[in-house]
Amino acid sequence: MDTYNTFTQTLLNTSEDLILVLDETGKILNKNNAWNKIKHVNEYTLLITENFNFIDLLESTHNYEQLDSIQQVLRGEIDEFRKEFSSLIEITHYNYLFHTYKLNLSSNRIGAIIIYSLSKKHLVVNSETTSILESMTDAFFSVDKHWNVTYINEYGKTLLSKVHTSFDYCNSESPSLMETEFYPFLQQVMLEKKTRQQEIYIPSIPTWFEVKAYPMAEGGLSVFFHHIAERKNIEKDLRSLAYYDFLTNLPNRRMTYDILKHKIKKNQSFSFFYIDLDGFKLINDMYGHARGDALLVEIAKFFNQSMEIDKVVARVGGDEFVIFTDEVNKEKLSVIANKLIQDFQQTSESKSVPSIPLSLSIGISRYPMDAPDTDLLFRYANIAMYDSKKRNVNNFSFFEHSMIEELERKVNIENELHGDLRETSLHFVVQPQFNSITNEVIGIEVLTRWIHPKYGYITPPEFIEIADNSGRIEELTKYLISEVFAKVSSWIQDYGFDKSVAINITPKLLGNRQFFNDLIHFIQYYRVPPQMVDIEITENANLETDQNILENIAFCRKHGIRLSLDDFGTGYSKLADLVDFQIDKLKIDKYFVDKIGKETNAELILHTFMNLAKGLKCDVLAEGVESKEQVDYLNTLGLTYFQGYYFSKPISFDEFEENYLRSN
Repeated sequence: MDTYNTFTQTLLNTSEDLILVLDETGKILNKNNAWNKIKHVNEYTLLITENFNFIDLLESTHNYEQLDSIQQVLRGEIDEFRKEFSSLIEITHYNYLFHTYKLNLSSNRIGAIIIYSLSKKHLVVNSETTSILESMTDAFFSVDKHWNVTYINEYGKTLLSKVHTSFDYCNSESPSLMETEFYPFLQQVMLEKKTRQQEIYIPSIPTWFEVKAYPMAEGGLSVFFHHIAERKNIEKDLRSLAYYDFLTNLPNRRMTYDILKHKIKKNQSFSFFYIDLDGFKLINDMYGHARGDALLVEIAKFFNQSMEIDKVVARVGGDEFVIFTDEVNKEKLSVIANKLIQDFQQTSESKSVPSIPLSLSIGISRYPMDAPDTDLLFRYANIAMYDSKKRNVNNFSFFEHSMIEELERKVNIENELHGDLRETSLHFVVQPQFNSITNEVIGIEVLTRWIHPKYGYITPPEFIEIADNSGRIEELTKYLISEVFAKVSSWIQDYGFDKSVAINITPKLLGNRQFFNDLIHFIQYYRVPPQMVDIEITENANLETDQNILENIAFCRKHGIRLSLDDFGTGYSKLADLVDFQIDKLKIDKYFVDKIGKETNAELILHTFMNLAKGLKCDVLAEGVESKEQVDYLNTLGLTYFQGYYFSKPISFDEFEENYLRSN
């Protein structure tokens, strides 16, 4: 922020307006020197200091309209707000213009620029003499009703001589005021007999003047004016801050919208690339925002220099960029997107940091084929981008309308998961696990099923991923545990049931101590022996051996809870995890079981798994067993624990009770 502060302070100190720069919380980052020149100091102005929260100040002084507008800007709901207000100072009413702009700070933060411009409407004069007295700091001239100059001060002569170099105020034959750019405006004031103010551009100099004209009672005008080139330059720079990303100097979201609206208004066809940097958040988290900001600058240069086509590159979020081009042919766009991904892969190693590779996910929407307006183009390209992210890294997707249906399905499922789970059609089944030698049930795995009234059968991977990503997985798992333990408790009481009960949990829950505290509570409440509880984690989870997880595993050990590694052999396969997590059971994935009798390499791997399990002194269970040949072969390896359709499909609680508890 140091560079930003220095730049902003130098820029804003040249303005006579009162200017503040706020961060996303409303704290004052910068104020310009105009605040130090205020003559009427009060408690309000004394609090305008850096690091003071301006929003709190507005609230305490009941300036609610200004407060609401700033908060809307900081929330990203509006880009700017402008209104004239009135204030009473020493029995004089002062009008001032309040103006706030959105300001994009670094690292996807939104700030605001506040400008207070004092109006001189209260300076309406009644005579030429008063006008002259009040013009000491402005250039001034007065004319009668025939446009004859009746008075001009020295500063006025200096400025007007620049406007019209041959104008001689002592010579009636010289060019008149009616030949200057001021005349149309002054003529309007004289005809309407109303005080007016206007900014007028003089191309011959070239510069801008602010002109204030006051009609006099006896006819004619009193005119104040001064050049405002510096102020116009500041406004230009402030506009740059409002329309360009400060960090990369690329167009920001606001300017992107304006450009797209202009192209749509002209009915120009174009394509819109929405690009997300996969892995960037980790760089910010591990190496800090300064390194992340520097990386974003490098990537912005890469996007500008890549793709040898006419294009516009913009940064619309923290690690999100857009590129739009007039090309709309899908085949050509596919070539462009593939080349962009390949070029980025080749250069990303130098732009990234150790151990954190960067990749691109790109969504593409087209006008007018996909959407008729800017908002939908943004939304559809964003939807397509998430589709590409879901399928693979370094990928791109064209928007398809079926994606909206998929998104709506996901949103509806997520909404139902956030409601009362008892009111959903979620239910639970169990699949028995067997000892093939004794043909006895050694345990059950609890599985969740969802037959939805609208979508039909929703697979567990789909709704569990949605629950995991939406923060609902803890409640869903606790709901499962409560339902299952209630049933198991009755089986223990009625049938002396003492087999293991396997429950799947996601990796996010592994580091959650509160979840494990609740698990112990359920165990104690339903009086289920902890040694019967078998926590299964999928190997595909890419487990992290962080301290929280290790502490929770030790917590389970302390209470006698067992731990199994599901889908073993097809996932992350870090042998260190098997040591750190002290696995009780390895569940060999169905993939390897299906290869028995078909692929020698798979059978060799199964041998290795058994030797590994013996070394780790843990049990082994084969999943997805469907034939006697598979059972016989695995028996020769010393594996006797099985789960699969050869023995039993998943069945309801009532079926399990009828088939395996009552009959015994």
